[in-house]
Amino acid sequence: MDDVRRPSQWAWAESGGNVQQAGRDIRNDTYDVRLSPGHGPGLVSVEAPWGRLPERLRGRDDISADLAGLVADPPGRLVVLHGAGGYGKSTLALWLARHAADRQVPVWWVSADNAQALAGGLREVALQAGANPVSVELAWSGRASAPDLLWRTLDAVDGRWVLVVDNADDPDVLSGGGRLSEGTGWLRPPEPGHGLVVVTSRQGNPRSWPRHTDQRLLTGIDAADAGLVLTDLAGPRAGSLPEAQRLGDRLGGLPLALRLAGSYLAAADDALLVPGAELPRTFVDYQAALDARVDVLDAPPADHDEERDERELISRTWELSLDLLARRGHPRARPLLRLLSFFGQAPIPVDVLDATLLATVPTWAATTPETVSRLLRVLLDLGLVDRADLPDRQAVTLHRLIRDTNRHHAAAEPDVHQHAIALVKLVHAATRTPPIAQEAWSRRHALASHAEAALELCRAHLDHVPPDLVEQAITAGREAAFFRRHVYDLDRAAVDFQVILDCQRQALGEHHPDTLATRTDLAVVRGAPALPGQPDQAEAELSEVLDVQRRVLGDHHPDTLRTRHALAGRLAERGDWPAAEQAHRRTTEIAQRELGPDHEATLAGRHALAQALYSLGRSAEAETEFHAALQAHRRVFGEEHANTLATWHGYATVLADLEKPAAAAVEFRSILRIQERKSGEHSEPALSARHGLGHSLRRLGRNTEAKAEYEAVLDLGRPTLGDEHPGILTCRANLAALRAELGDTASAETELRDVLEIQCRVHGLAHPATLQTRLDLASLMALNGDTPSAEALLWQVVVLGSPTLGLDHPMIRLCRLLLNTVTSSPTPRRDTRRPRRAGPTRRRRRR
Repeated sequence: MDDVRRPSQWAWAESGGNVQQAGRDIRNDTYDVRLSPGHGPGLVSVEAPWGRLPERLRGRDDISADLAGLVADPPGRLVVLHGAGGYGKSTLALWLARHAADRQVPVWWVSADNAQALAGGLREVALQAGANPVSVELAWSGRASAPDLLWRTLDAVDGRWVLVVDNADDPDVLSGGGRLSEGTGWLRPPEPGHGLVVVTSRQGNPRSWPRHTDQRLLTGIDAADAGLVLTDLAGPRAGSLPEAQRLGDRLGGLPLALRLAGSYLAAADDALLVPGAELPRTFVDYQAALDARVDVLDAPPADHDEERDERELISRTWELSLDLLARRGHPRARPLLRLLSFFGQAPIPVDVLDATLLATVPTWAATTPETVSRLLRVLLDLGLVDRADLPDRQAVTLHRLIRDTNRHHAAAEPDVHQHAIALVKLVHAATRTPPIAQEAWSRRHALASHAEAALELCRAHLDHVPPDLVEQAITAGREAAFFRRHVYDLDRAAVDFQVILDCQRQALGEHHPDTLATRTDLAVVRGAPALPGQPDQAEAELSEVLDVQRRVLGDHHPDTLRTRHALAGRLAERGDWPAAEQAHRRTTEIAQRELGPDHEATLAGRHALAQALYSLGRSAEAETEFHAALQAHRRVFGEEHANTLATWHGYATVLADLEKPAAAAVEFRSILRIQERKSGEHSEPALSARHGLGHSLRRLGRNTEAKAEYEAVLDLGRPTLGDEHPGILTCRANLAALRAELGDTASAETELRDVLEIQCRVHGLAHPATLQTRLDLASLMALNGDTPSAEALLWQVVVLGSPTLGLDHPMIRLCRLLLNTVTSSPTPRRDTRRPRRAGPTRRRRRR
């Protein structure tokens, strides 16, 4: 530029330099305004990062179609795609940018990682949108409002355009000297019919954005689409689609995790493996490695050097959000998220987070309810926790990988044991509340999950947790275990009791009464019929515990009597009812004499004795004993207690077999209503009550209704209990016998043979349930005129059953009667197409 003054004044505007105030007001047609030469090339690009776009966008069909519609007909809207890190917000925005660019719509992509990057990117947008370079220079040098200039320019653009602002997590960065929420910051809704602004952000608080902002929350994609993402990336050699879907489900459908896992397997497929190197190469291998250590998600294959941004690392993406919260004055957001991650996988009721209890832990000193509430709010805003559904309760939940990674981080922190202390205090207090009404039953499930998590964490840090808190963890864990057993989640109950036992052995010793009591609890659960294959081990364990209890506690101690009762139950489960009856009678007499008629051990003994009498065929005695036991249970426990319902069920069963089926049906309907309300129609107690109702209806001759109830038991129970559950086998046999009565003998025979084969394997040849099915099959053979087969089956029942049941048992007597009938005067098949079976053969099997 020369120094010759022209007729008009001139001004020199250096980037970042001082410009006189008058220079802001000059008009370009009056003054010769020239820009200073730059000091290098412009390095800010507003081109979309097309290299990050996957070949296919999976799992976002609905929202992508909706956003595409906004490009076609822009309504003048600011759209915020929000959610925690890793949910694929940028990928969705990039897909939209590609969609727009393919339709010749201008697209600008600006990073909001920091204030400098955002300002530089929007400066380039203003220039490309047609802003006067001099005006831009003045505004971006601080002499005019850059946001105002930007939006005057964008609103004047003729035609459609799309502006994407990526990673806009910090509202302060977006303010631009104004207030974002008031529409005076960098981001504003555009004029209708022209532009569309799409923002990706972790910030989900509506108050942070301008009014009428269109917020779209992104969550994980479903397992089906997650499996497709993995196969897209890893290729077919990594495994089948179902295997990929299982891994996708384990990853919670988190797009970032899916991309990392799929890319890892794709690279691992051609990795060079030296001796001793272990590298997951399949979906199954990867899932096993992930279960062992969550940091496998961040690991590139051994012979690949792959640089990743912090946002692309599972171990760091959510830490960035916590860093942001710390900068914004919430340093305790990180320890709260760590604490929440140690809860169970169930929703966390907000009322469990008692600030008064937290304040007793050094990490949380001086914590107030307002502090906890505020921290929950900011964690929710950034998608680090989500709202969850619990009836009549506010609750939060964490994505599985957020939970896993925070536990991983916490394990390396020196004060990790303080999380154990805080968790135990919170859960113990929550589980000590009064009994929960059935309408809030889901809270019991949640608290059981959290008590189990507290117990596991306590066990891992047993040396650093005070003894009184260890006892609190065990108490809460026992509540969880008993609840699991009550709802027939026996596998989980067994795991709970095992963890409790491990803690007690280390903290209390092998022969402490509490340790011995837990051994009994564990053996009882493991010996349950729903857990096949373990009854023998359970009986051996109970015998060993009983020997120690008799020596340490004495014969009359309640714990000793409880173990005696459990051992008698094992005799009953294997079908030795005479021995079981004698054992229950002795135990009940001792309990009544030493502990009183209303003690729990006495009542349990009376119920078990009544059941033994019924199973021995002494139904009249069983009715008397069940009736007395039921009255006592109602008086001590109440109408809907689990023990009362079990005794009530036994009483109704006896009524049906004493030719009082109408009364039995009334009782079973009442039991069924309660059980379904308490634990759902799929629960084992509800299914057993429905089975009893079906039996009662059958005894009343209402076979169509009975058949419907039996079929409902199988439809509801098979998916959860399996085909080999004892109750399911009993129902299958009873339904087959009923079908034979209704004339469908062919299918009945096939079903009875199938059930008998399974019962022989599961129960043994001499078990009463197996014998009853053999008797039913013999009756059907006789009905069909196959006398030799019927005779052989009947003799098997007599030979196998007499040693344990005795010759006077109704089943044995009936077999002898039928043997005399089939051998002396066999009935021609054509004359017996649809006879009703004799009453005793229709005896209901126990579930």
